[in-house]
Amino acid sequence: MKKLRHKSVLVIDDDAGMLRALNKVLACEGAVVTRAQWARDALVILHERERKIDLVITDLQMPFMTGVLTGMSIVQTVHEILPTLPIIVLTAFGGAEIKSKCLRLGAAAFLEKPVETSQLLASIEAVWPVETEAR
Repeated sequence: MKKLRHKSVLVIDDDAGMLRALNKVLACEGAVVTRAQWARDALVILHERERKIDLVITDLQMPFMTGVLTGMSIVQTVHEILPTLPIIVLTAFGGAEIKSKCLRLGAAAFLEKPVETSQLLASIEAVWPVETEAR
């Protein structure tokens, strides 16, 4: 996928296997992937902007996330901090109501696990409808 070449993608998931799988898929498409197993780490990466992030892909249900750092709050917080940054939610615990809430909070796409690679890439393609120049 041409649109991912040289793009920086932040992937947030507590499942190390899922992080590896997403890293492999995205890196094979030319993306530069930053991984975070904890929501707090992801927010630090975004806040410090050690490098520009072009896309966030996040799990919705992660253990040990309470208070400010719930899955829904991550979507909302990222959208508030960087309103133009596309966010794709991946979750094994979906449903119409949860999807609707995520989209209202700022998610650009909502996918239920297990997700096919083609489905993920199509969603990524959709968040950048106009081709932008690679950095």
